[in-house]
Amino acid sequence: MRYRLLYMMAAALAVFSSCTEEEDTGLPTVVTLPVQTATSSTAVLRGSTSGGTANMLCRGVCFSSSDVFSFSDSPCVSTDAGEGEFAVRTYELIPMHEYYMKAFAVMKDGTIVYGEQMSFSTTDFQLPTVVADAPSDIYATEATLNGHVVEEGDYPVTTKGFVYTSDASAKLEIGETGVQSVLGTSSETGFSATIGELAIGGTYRVKAYAMTENGAGYSDEITFSTLDIHPVEFAEIQVLENTYSSLSIKSAITNDQGNSITSFGFCWSSSNKMPTVKNSSFKALGSDFTLSFDDAVPGKLYYVRAYAETSETGTNYGPVKRLRVVTYDCDGGMVKVVPQNPVFIGWLGDYEQPSMPAKYSQAHDGDFQINQSVGRNSTPTPSQATVAPFSIAKYEVTNKWFCEFLNVYGSSTVKDGTWQGEAILFDAYTDIRYEGGKWVVDSVYLNCPVVGVSFYGADAFCRFFGGYLPSEAQWEIAARGNVYSNDSKVPMYRFSGSDDLNDIAVWANGVNRPHVETVGQHNPNQLGIYDMSGNAQEMTSSWWGNYSATYKENAMPAAKQIVLRGGRAQRGVQSSFQNCARDAYAITGTVSYSNYIGFRFACDPVDED
Repeated sequence: MRYRLLYMMAAALAVFSSCTEEEDTGLPTVVTLPVQTATSSTAVLRGSTSGGTANMLCRGVCFSSSDVFSFSDSPCVSTDAGEGEFAVRTYELIPMHEYYMKAFAVMKDGTIVYGEQMSFSTTDFQLPTVVADAPSDIYATEATLNGHVVEEGDYPVTTKGFVYTSDASAKLEIGETGVQSVLGTSSETGFSATIGELAIGGTYRVKAYAMTENGAGYSDEITFSTLDIHPVEFAEIQVLENTYSSLSIKSAITNDQGNSITSFGFCWSSSNKMPTVKNSSFKALGSDFTLSFDDAVPGKLYYVRAYAETSETGTNYGPVKRLRVVTYDCDGGMVKVVPQNPVFIGWLGDYEQPSMPAKYSQAHDGDFQINQSVGRNSTPTPSQATVAPFSIAKYEVTNKWFCEFLNVYGSSTVKDGTWQGEAILFDAYTDIRYEGGKWVVDSVYLNCPVVGVSFYGADAFCRFFGGYLPSEAQWEIAARGNVYSNDSKVPMYRFSGSDDLNDIAVWANGVNRPHVETVGQHNPNQLGIYDMSGNAQEMTSSWWGNYSATYKENAMPAAKQIVLRGGRAQRGVQSSFQNCARDAYAITGTVSYSNYIGFRFACDPVDED
C-alpha cells in the first residue's frame, strides 16, 4: 500500500511552497463520507473536499484499528488534489474487523486538514463450495477424477483440481505429507483430471478443491478402488524418426496378462498430460505398432502413450512419454525468465529530478539520452509493466542456424502469413549466399550473429521454429538479468551484465561488422545470456512509439518502425549500449547499418515435467 510517503512529500514541498506565490491561502473543508463497499479484505473509502485547492498537495483517507490515530502514524491511501467527492480503495484488511477512518487533505506547507472520524467493518469471507463427483474410467493403475464448483464464494477461483492419497490417516489438503494434488481441466459440467501410477487394487481417498487468493475450498471426501487385475504391459516408446517436419514412433505389447486384446494403438495430445482414447487423438493400429504424426511441425509437443482394448479389463494404457519435434533451441541454451511483476521498463532514474532515487536503486543507467532511452521528444519516465514468463535464447541467432532454417524452409521470401512474399535477406548486407542449390556461409562466420536479415525474415525464422521475436519489455527484462533489488550479491548493472562495457560486449568504434567475434565470447549477464549489449543490434517485435505511464504494445505506426535494442557494434558511444537504450528501424526498406542488425529467438516456456 502507498503509506506515509505523502507526509515526507509534504514536508519536502514546504520550503518550495514558501517561495511561491499562491492563488488561494485558505484551507479546504474536508468531509468523511461513509464507506461505499467493504469485503473481507478490501474497502472503498470516500471523502469530499471544497476550497483550498491551490495550496492542496493531495487528499485521501487514513484508517486504523485504533480510534486514536493520525496521518503520520496510520495507513493512508491518497488521490490527486481537487474539489468534490473522491474515492480510494485499500487492500489487505483483516476479515470481520472494525476500522476507524477519516478523510484528509495535505497542504503544500505541511498542514493536514481532517474530516470527521467514522468507522466501518470488514465482512467474513466465503471460500468456494465444491463437490467431488464419482470417479470414472477406473482401471488397474489409473482413474479419472471429477468435480464441480457450486458457489465461487467471495473471491475468484484461480485453479481447480483434486487431492488424493492411499494413506488412511493423512490430512487431505494440498501440501500435506503423503498427499498428491493434480490440476483439473474445465468442461461444461465441471472439471476433471486423469491420475496414473496408482496401486493395483488400491483404495484412494479424494477431495476436489477450488483455489482462491485467500485459500482453497474443499469438497467432502470420497473414496474409490482401482481394479485388482494386472493390466497389459507395453514396451517403452521408441522414436524412429524426428526431423523438423516428421515424427514417428513404435512400441509393442510385451505381456498381455492373459487378456484377449481386441485392438491396440497410440493416443496423444499436445495439452493433456494423461491422454486417453476419449479426450485425445488416437489411432488403432494393425499388426505393426508404429505411428507417424501427420501434423508434426518444429517444436510441437506431444504427450503419447500406447493403449490396448481387452475383453476382460477394458482399456489398458502404457506410461506417458513426452515428445517434442526437433526445433531451434539455441544449441540447448534457452533461458526461462519469470519476471518479478510489476517491473519498470525504460530508464530507471528521474530525469526531471536527478537527485531523487531511481525506481531501482542499483539501476546504474548512467548517462541518459532522450532519443535513445524512451522516445524522441517524450518525457523519459519509466513505464510499469506486467509480463508473463517466457524463454529467450542465450545467444543471438547465428549464420549457421539461419542457413539451417533457409535450407529447410526452402525459400528466400516469406511463404505465408501477413508478410507473404517479402524478402528474407538483404543480399548486400549478409554473408549468407545461395550456392550449389543451398544457402551457405564461410566457416569463419558460422557462429557469428546473422545480420542483413529483414524483419520479415527474423519473424519467419522465429515462427517456423515455434517461437517469436521478443517484445521490447521481454528483451529489457532479460538484458537486466531479471534483477530488481538492492541485493549486492546480484547487482543491477548499467549494461547487460556489467558496468564496464568491455567485460560483456563487442562495441568499440571502428568495428567493421558484428561478426568480428563469434557469439558468447565475452562474459554473460546475471541470467547467463550473452551479447545483449553490443555485437549485433537486436530486433524486437514491438512497434516504435513513446512510452505511456503503463507499458503497452504500440499499434503499427505509419512508418512501420520497430524497436531495436542492444546497440550496434560500430557505434562507439557507450550510452547506446545501456539496458534502456532503444532505436527505431523501418521494416519497409534497407538502411546502411543493416549489416549490424540481427535478432534473438524467444518462445513460451517449455514445460519440462
